[in-house]
Amino acid sequence: MLASITPSPLSRAAIADYAERVAEKHHIFVNGESADIESLVDSLGGTIEVSESFVSPEALTVRDRRDFTVHLPALTSHRRDRFTIAHEIGHYFLHYLQPKVTGPKDFGRGSRNTAETQANYFAGALLMPEKRFREAWEKCGGDSWSVADLFGVSKSAASVRAQTLRLR
Repeated sequence: MLASITPSPLSRAAIADYAERVAEKHHIFVNGESADIESLVDSLGGTIEVSESFVSPEALTVRDRRDFTVHLPALTSHRRDRFTIAHEIGHYFLHYLQPKVTGPKDFGRGSRNTAETQANYFAGALLMPEKRFREAWEKCGGDSWSVADLFGVSKSAASVRAQTLRLR
């Protein structure tokens, strides 16, 4: 069983700022609107593994700094996987690097708690930075499907981001 995760003391605004600074530092928006999330994992020293099992959970295994694996289930869409990867990167930054944890730590997914909400918020800001998102939202006339296409995320992820930015 996975140990519980201590939530980050950062506010939502600070989490969003942190995620956007990570995106900027690692230049994940080189080509267009969609973040190169896979290259970010690679540049951070991580790997991505797709499970061969149909019932594998999304999760993160950190062995140490610059040594982690994002685990993806076998039957999810590319857009869903992108958000999952960003979510797990959120755990890595907010619940491993920022509190200066050392050594191995596992992060599961599926629970509803503050740490999971924080990782989701980080993921949304990482994949859809506020300024870019607001511009895309206006350009697409508030159409969640069109905005989702620009950022390579699900309609649900784009809708939630619009709600958190109070565009809906």
